[in-house]
Amino acid sequence: MTKMLNSLEGMRVLIVNDDKILLRYTSHLINQWKGSTDFAMDGKMAVKMVSENIYDIVLMDPMMPIMDGYEATRLIRSMEGEYFRNLPIIIFFRMPEYERMRECGATDFISIDSLKEDFHALLSRYLK
Repeated sequence: MTKMLNSLEGMRVLIVNDDKILLRYTSHLINQWKGSTDFAMDGKMAVKMVSENIYDIVLMDPMMPIMDGYEATRLIRSMEGEYFRNLPIIIFFRMPEYERMRECGATDFISIDSLKEDFHALLSRYLK
């Protein structure tokens, strides 16, 4: 069976963000494209959820309370196993800090301002 054009069917995404409006917006887009979403409001919760579940992709806000997205990404990358080394972690940002995004082990990044135009194409790259 071939996937519908624009479908992210079967993709499981963890959205990590403390901005409830952005959480709802990104979740709505992914669900509209037939993907499924889980949420974490901070990096500490994200690390726990990634260690207990299998995700196809993680969308990580770099600036959050308790534990920021950079530290959460570093911790996920340091976990034992190929899954944690290869899990696509995409930082979505307001102000780019490209060096920090690369240093923490992020797979990719996208500006919040370009979510509407480029978001689907970016997620589609990681469809299995």
